[in-house]
Amino acid sequence: MSLLRTLDRRLRGNVLAKLGSELIGRVATFGLSLLIANQLGERVFGAFNYGLALAFVLAQIADLGLQVLMARDVAVGGRRTQPAVRAALRLKLWLSVPVLLLLLLTTSGRPAEQQISFLLLGLAMLAQTFLEFAAYVYRGQEKVLVEAWLLASGRLLTALVAVLALWAGAGLPGVALAYLLGAGSMAAWGLWRLRREGWFDGSGEETADGAPAPPYSRLLRQALPLGIAIFLSIGYTRLAIFLLEFRLGEVAVAQFSAAQRLVEPTQIVPAALLAAVFPAYSHALHHDPGQARRLALVSSLLLGAGGAALAVVFWLSAPWLVPFLYGQPFADAVPVLQILGLSALPAYINYNLTHVLIARGQQLYTSIFTGLMLLLHAGLTWQLIPSFGATAPAISVTFAELILLLCCTLTLLLTGPRRQTQLASAPASE
Repeated sequence: MSLLRTLDRRLRGNVLAKLGSELIGRVATFGLSLLIANQLGERVFGAFNYGLALAFVLAQIADLGLQVLMARDVAVGGRRTQPAVRAALRLKLWLSVPVLLLLLLTTSGRPAEQQISFLLLGLAMLAQTFLEFAAYVYRGQEKVLVEAWLLASGRLLTALVAVLALWAGAGLPGVALAYLLGAGSMAAWGLWRLRREGWFDGSGEETADGAPAPPYSRLLRQALPLGIAIFLSIGYTRLAIFLLEFRLGEVAVAQFSAAQRLVEPTQIVPAALLAAVFPAYSHALHHDPGQARRLALVSSLLLGAGGAALAVVFWLSAPWLVPFLYGQPFADAVPVLQILGLSALPAYINYNLTHVLIARGQQLYTSIFTGLMLLLHAGLTWQLIPSFGATAPAISVTFAELILLLCCTLTLLLTGPRRQTQLASAPASE
């Protein structure tokens, strides 16, 4: 906690608020996954995680890095970025069209129940990107309490409706519908709040104070490297499920997902810290470079210590934790959890370093590094699956995170921040 005290009082409050809300939301989501696994069985649990992974990857096309870009620019420019926020939302609506078409294409030919479930999950993940868009605008304003409330409420509502659906015997389609209702309703609420606060005001290409709205081409130029990095990163985290389903089937997916469902909720730690630190770092980078360097160092040390502690906990607890939570049929998930736990140490630090690169305007590096990680992860997992089964992707992830840590560290040491142009104030002819 001594490192945490080096952050100012407002940042500490934002970190704790985000951490508390993430903890509540992630506990609800994890409890729901345990209920699905125990009530619907290994194969349906495997199908559910496959459909969720497919939907999650495709839905990111509608994000394209816009939400993080808006958080950064709102943190620096405040209300002057209102035209950019409005233009980014319109662009997201257009980008949703190919997502819908790809969902129809990739789910065709599946059994009817799976097809309906996967389509509903796809719509839910698409709605989630709009919810996160609203939340990240609040993050840029450092209104972390509002962001935390929106995201946690979405998860709680999803879990509540899904539990009712399982109790009513609605099976996988009922769970998928619950995801859509939870994300969709909170996305509508979040966007309505932004509209009420004037973020979408203006019928033309300028706001009342004359700030020009950026054309889509400029938004795409700045967001695309970041969007590619996010898309590849999500593909990287979900690739194991696709490869395991293709080579070993739904039971292997279930074994890997059981461990992954334990590790993923721990991302609330870096998520909470970066929700507060990222906008503060982006602002300090332009106004107080010394403070920006201190924020980057302190947050990296905090996350490194947290990742190391988590790796030890998972390694020691996995042999009794997995059977206790999932039952003896999931015993093969024990080594998966132990290896995935080791990946937390480099992954936690990487979470901060990639955000530092984004704030410095070096998002292109994140795209390159994530692409390399994806290729490395794919090739290594493919080679290891015959020998290590469901544990193969965990080994590959740990190795890839270490490579990413090396790449990010060297880049930050050997390069300086890019000069950035604010979307809201750049000349329209650019």
